[in-house]
Amino acid sequence: MNLLDILANLPTIETERLLLRKISLNDASDMFEYASNPEVSEYTMWSTHTSIEDTKYFLKSLTKMYKRRELVDWGLVHKVDEKFIGTCGFVEWSMNHSRAEMGYAISSKYWNQGYMSEAVNAMMEFGFREMLLNRIEAKCKVSNIGSARVMEKVGMQLEGILRQQIFVKGEYWDLKIYSILRDDFFASRPD
Repeated sequence: MNLLDILANLPTIETERLLLRKISLNDASDMFEYASNPEVSEYTMWSTHTSIEDTKYFLKSLTKMYKRRELVDWGLVHKVDEKFIGTCGFVEWSMNHSRAEMGYAISSKYWNQGYMSEAVNAMMEFGFREMLLNRIEAKCKVSNIGSARVMEKVGMQLEGILRQQIFVKGEYWDLKIYSILRDDFFASRPD
């Protein structure tokens, strides 16, 4: 598979409890349900959605990104409920350096149940096997304990704190940076 085709044709990935699939306009009401919650958007770079129109506008931009073969998220669907509950994806990809950065968000109703770790593991496996990455990294605001816990749970290592790395929502944020290398990822897998 051509690496750029990966971006245009994100495959559906199935885990024990989730489907990671392309996002569509049909996901608007489920996405609005969690994106309108200030607790969910507190540590994201996007603002809380205040209307279903905000969500539809965002979803339309994702659809355009799929067509332009840009980095874009998978939607997370809870298999039993058949409910769209969040997103995860690679937000930056340096093909020259075989490195990518990932990001994610999930409905607060599904916090602390291992869903995001499950999705991130699947995304890392895809990154190392299909995108031929050597390094995957992720960052979170220092106070975002939940996200840091996800990264630690999937075997990523804390590399340090990037002081005042980004300006978001009117303030500079210090970010924790975590990473995992291809060799470390596969060394921790039984297969």
